[in-house]
Amino acid sequence: MQFRKTGLLGHISVIAIFSVLILLMTFPIITHLKSSIAGIGGDPWQTMWRFTVKEQQGFGGFLNDFLGRGNPQLVNLSVWPWMPIHVLLGEPVGYNTIFLLNMLLSGYAMALFIRILVQEKNICSPAPVIAGIAYMFAPYHIAHSLGHFGAMQLEWVPFILAISVSYIRNPKIWKILTIGILFSIQSWEEHHYALWLAIFAVLACIVYRHDVMRFVSSLYQKKYILSVFLFASIIIIGVIVPYIPTAKLASEDSSAISLGVDQTTRFSSDLFAFITPAPFHPIWGSVFNTLFGQYFTGNESESVQYIGVVILIAILFFKKHIPVYQKRLWYSALILFGLISLGPVLHVFGRITSIPLPYALLVHVPLFSAIRTVSRAGVFVTFSSVVLFGWVIATNIHRLRTSYIIAGFIVLDFLFFPLPTQSAILSPAYLKLASVPGKNIIEIPAATNYVAASRSLYAETIDHKQAVGNIALERGQSMDAFNLVKSVPGVRQLLYLRTTELQQGRPEFFQQGLNETLPDAMQWLNTDAILVHTDSLSPTQVAAVENFLATIPILEKESFGDADLYIRNQNIKAKTDGVFLIRGDGFENVGYDPKRLSTFAEIRTQATISLINILQSAVQIDLSYTVPGESADSLILQDQNGNTIPRTNQTDRPHYKITLQPGQTNFTFINKDTDTAIMQNPTETSTRPL
Repeated sequence: MQFRKTGLLGHISVIAIFSVLILLMTFPIITHLKSSIAGIGGDPWQTMWRFTVKEQQGFGGFLNDFLGRGNPQLVNLSVWPWMPIHVLLGEPVGYNTIFLLNMLLSGYAMALFIRILVQEKNICSPAPVIAGIAYMFAPYHIAHSLGHFGAMQLEWVPFILAISVSYIRNPKIWKILTIGILFSIQSWEEHHYALWLAIFAVLACIVYRHDVMRFVSSLYQKKYILSVFLFASIIIIGVIVPYIPTAKLASEDSSAISLGVDQTTRFSSDLFAFITPAPFHPIWGSVFNTLFGQYFTGNESESVQYIGVVILIAILFFKKHIPVYQKRLWYSALILFGLISLGPVLHVFGRITSIPLPYALLVHVPLFSAIRTVSRAGVFVTFSSVVLFGWVIATNIHRLRTSYIIAGFIVLDFLFFPLPTQSAILSPAYLKLASVPGKNIIEIPAATNYVAASRSLYAETIDHKQAVGNIALERGQSMDAFNLVKSVPGVRQLLYLRTTELQQGRPEFFQQGLNETLPDAMQWLNTDAILVHTDSLSPTQVAAVENFLATIPILEKESFGDADLYIRNQNIKAKTDGVFLIRGDGFENVGYDPKRLSTFAEIRTQATISLINILQSAVQIDLSYTVPGESADSLILQDQNGNTIPRTNQTDRPHYKITLQPGQTNFTFINKDTDTAIMQNPTETSTRPL
C-alpha cells in the first residue's frame, strides 16, 4: 500500500494501483470495449447518441449550447469536455474509455484531496490511497456509473476542494482560475452537484467563519481583487451564461424539468438506504435487496446510498484524533446533505410517512422545485463519509499491514464484480433503413420500452430516421406535438401494443378501420417503414403486430433475426379515402362494448378532434353520433375559428357535413349542459370513393 514514492513517481504509483483494481473490478468490459457498453438501461445509449450528434454539429453546435440561443430549454453540456476522446475512439469504445477514466480520476482526485487536507507528504500513504479506493468504488458512484453520465462524474468535487484548500493556504491566481474552470465543468456535467457544492461552501464558511472573515478582510489587496474578478468572470461566462435557457425553463409554471412534489418525494432517499448494501453486490446484494431495497421508492440507481459498514464503524468509533473544526464541518455536511436527500417527507423501508422534513420548505422554491432527483444530494453524504474515513486512517493507522487489511475490507464491502454490461451491437435492420425514404419510422417498442427508445436514438446516427412517439425524447419535444402523434389511429395501437384491438381488427373511435387508416397516417407522418424489434416483445405481441400488418398490402416484410422491417412499397397505391380523424383532449372514459360492438365516451365541457386530409384537394366529410336521453341537443361542433357547424339529424343521430381542405383542421365538441354528455358510436366517413 505504501511504496514511499514521492513527487511525480508517487502520483504515478497511485494511478497504477487504482488502474489495476479498476481493471479487475470492471471485468469484462475491458475485454469487450468494441462489442459491449458499460452499464445498463437506456442512458448509455442516449449518451452515445448525444456524443455523435454534438460531433456532427461541430463548433457551431457547441456555441449554440454554450450561448444558450433560442427558447427556454434544458441545456445539456455534459459530453463536451469529453468530446476529444469520442472523436478519437468512436463509439462504444469512447464511452467505455470515459467510463474507466472517470473511475480512475475519481479515486485519484479523492487521494489528492485527502493528501492536501491531512497534509500528508506522500500521496502513496495509507490515508489517500484507501480513501481513493473507497470513493471510486462507493456504491453511490457505481449505481450512477451504470448509466447516468453526469452523475457518475464524482472527480470534480474533490479536485475543486483540493485546489481550494491549496489556494487558502497559499493563494495563487492560477489556482483561483483553475477552481473557476473546474466548477464550470462540474455545472456542465451535473448541475445538481454544482448546487450542492455551493451549499457546502456556505456551510464551510459558517464553520470556519472567523478564518473566513480574516480572509475576506485581506481581499482588499490588489492581487486578491484581481483573483476575485477573474473568478467571478469565469463563473458568469462558464456557468450563468450557458444555463440561462435552463433557468428560464425552470421558472415556467409548467416546466418540463419540474416533476412536482409527488415525483420529488418518489426520488428521495430512504432512511435505511444509507445502511443497506447495494443490490449489485455479487455476494449479499440480492439478499439485502429482497429484504429491504426492493421497497425503496424511485429506481434502483437513485435509491442506492450505502455508506459502508467499515466506513461507518471507523467514523463513529475512531474520530477522536480528527481536528475539531474538521469534525464539525464534515459531520455537519453529512447530516445536512443526508437530510436533503431524504426529500420532503420521511421514507422508511419504502413507506412514505407523513413526517415532514426540512426539504419540504424548499420543494416549491423556484430553483429547488426544478431538482428532479433530490436523492443525488447523497453525493455529499458519500463524499463527507469518505473524507472523515480518510482522517481516521491518517490519525489512527500507522502499520502497513493494517492498511492492507482495511483496503481489502473496503473492496469486499463495495464489490460489484462482474460489471453489468449490455450488447453494443445494433440490429442490421438499421443499415437497411438508411436507404428507405421518409424522415420518420414507426419503431416498436420505442414508445413503451426506455432501453429500446434510447437505442433507437443512437440508431438515428446510422439510419437518419426518427421514431415517432419515442419516449426517450418526450421531455425534449413539444408536448402538444408529442401527444398528437400518440393519438393517431393505427399508429397508437402499434406504438402502445394494443394487442386486443389489433387482433380483433377493432375499429378506432369514430369507426375508423385501422388497416385502412394506417397507410394515410404513415404518409401524413412522412413514414415509409415500420421496425418491429421481435426480440423485445412477447410472442403474443409479435403475433398481434405481424397479423395486423399482414392485412396492409402496401407493406413488404423483411426479417433480420432480431427484428422485422416493414417497408412501404411506393409502386402500390393504398386503397384509402385519404382522410382520418385524431381524437384530442376532453374525451373521458372512452370504452368499447364487445357485445354490442359499440364505442362510447363522455364529454364534460368540451372535447377536440383533428381531421387530416392528405390529398391535394378538398374532401366532403360526414360526422355523426348518438347522444342518449334528453341530452341529444347538448353538443355542438365548432371549427378552429369558433364558427358553429350546422347540424342535421338523421334517425335521431346528430349529423354534420364538412368540406375538409388539405392538411390538418381542428374542431371542438362543446357540451352546453351542466351534465356530462355521452357520445355513442361516433362515425367519420368520406364521400370520396376508395
